[in-house]
Amino acid sequence: MRRLQRRLYSLIPLVFSGYLLYTTAGEWALLLFPLALIGIHWHFFGMIFLIGTGIILVYKNIGGVLGLSIVALALLAVEMGQMDRERAPYEHYAVLVLATFLSIPTYLLIYTISPFLPKLEVTAIAAGLVLALYLFTKTAGEG
Repeated sequence: MRRLQRRLYSLIPLVFSGYLLYTTAGEWALLLFPLALIGIHWHFFGMIFLIGTGIILVYKNIGGVLGLSIVALALLAVEMGQMDRERAPYEHYAVLVLATFLSIPTYLLIYTISPFLPKLEVTAIAAGLVLALYLFTKTAGEG
């Protein structure tokens, strides 16, 4: 009987996320690497890795496009890990990558119009919009 081999596409965004996190946050990021490796296999630990990444970015005051890119890559690694386990079609990977990286133009759009909006943190608004878009694509893909 042929054994199904697991895909490891989730390692690509995990490497980039880990590198960016290490270069910006320093040694604090080393605490998350074991959790990140476990997180691409088990979704629960992946969410803990994502929360830990957010906490370190807030603690180190890393925001803007760099902080948003790190969070987007971490989210991409965790979700691609789940897709690797399920052996999802390649189209699903493409939709996930596109939906995740729409956070950067969304951030830039919100940053541009933020002088005309009430005082809110631009990164928080962009992250909220990305999460809303992610939830929409996740529920639309299940139906």
